[in-house]
Parts: sequence; structure tokens; C-alpha cells
Amino acid sequence: MSLDDMGLDFHSDALFRDELITKYLYRRLNPDLAEEFENHYLQCNECFEETRGTELLIRGLAATVIDREQINDVTVIRFYQNSQLLAASVELTELAKVLRIENDTRVLIDLTKVSRIDSTGLGVLMNCYCHAIKNSGALKLLHPDASVKRVLNVTRIDSVLQTFEDEASAIQSFGGGV
Repeated sequence: MSLDDMGLDFHSDALFRDELITKYLYRRLNPDLAEEFENHYLQCNECFEETRGTELLIRGLAATVIDREQINDVTVIRFYQNSQLLAASVELTELAKVLRIENDTRVLIDLTKVSRIDSTGLGVLMNCYCHAIKNSGALKLLHPDASVKRVLNVTRIDSVLQTFEDEASAIQSFGGGV
């Protein structure tokens, strides 16, 4: 069934067009409709640009936001982009997932790119800390900015989680050499 048969065009309904573009990019359109769409968007600058933007968005959403690196026997977690560890943030979800899946017990979380943290973020950090301690490990923080330090201080979590400004010192504090 073609778009003409459905009585639709690519520009009459923005929601339909967005769904069509997404299905096209995920290769979920039937071959005839995909061909019709390709013929249209190659000639239509508006649809071409929108398809490109949607493709970049899909790729961006699928990309990881966290980097894991082993230095000696310490796992260093870094955020690729400016982040906030808030209840609904992708970064917090990824952090919890990475720490849970990998089961690391000697972890240094680099907060250089983290500008905010809420109670849910603190809860995840404390949950990870408890897991590490229970398994004879440790969880420590690196480079928290002023607002994150303030939250750690007000909640007194800074009395439990060690923070460092120097990565080499932080790695050495786990008992390994640099």
C-alpha cells in the first residue's frame, strides 16, 4: 500500500512523518513504502534534513555516555559529556547499570563533567559504595565540582565517600601503584 492509497503525503501530518522516518531508519518499512519514501526524500530538502537529524538523534541516544577504564586493579568511570546525576537522567541509569553489570569493587568515579546530583544520584552512589565494601573493595570520587561537593557535604556523604582532586593520588589510595 502506497502513501497515495492511504490518502497521506509526507508533509500533511508531522507525527506521521516522524514515525515514518523512524521506521525507515530502523529498516521497519515494507520495501515498496521504503522505496517511495526514498524517492521523495531525495528530492525534498525538508525531508532529507529531517531524516538526517532523526538519524543523528537515534545514533546519539544509542551511544554510551560512560567510559570504563582499568588502571592497575581500579576501574575508573568517566562521563563522555556534561552530565547530571538526576533521577531521570540517562547518565545515572548508565552508571548504575555499568557498576551492577561489571561487578567491579575497586571503583573511582570521575565527576569532572557532572554538574548536578540529586537524592537519587546520591542513592546510586551509596548503593554502589555498599556493594564495593561488602565485597572488600572501595568506591571513591574524583574531581567533584563545587555544587556536587556542596551536596556531598550537606548530606554528609563526603564523610563516607573519599573525594580526590588528583587522579594519581586517588588510584594510589586504593593500595595499587600508578
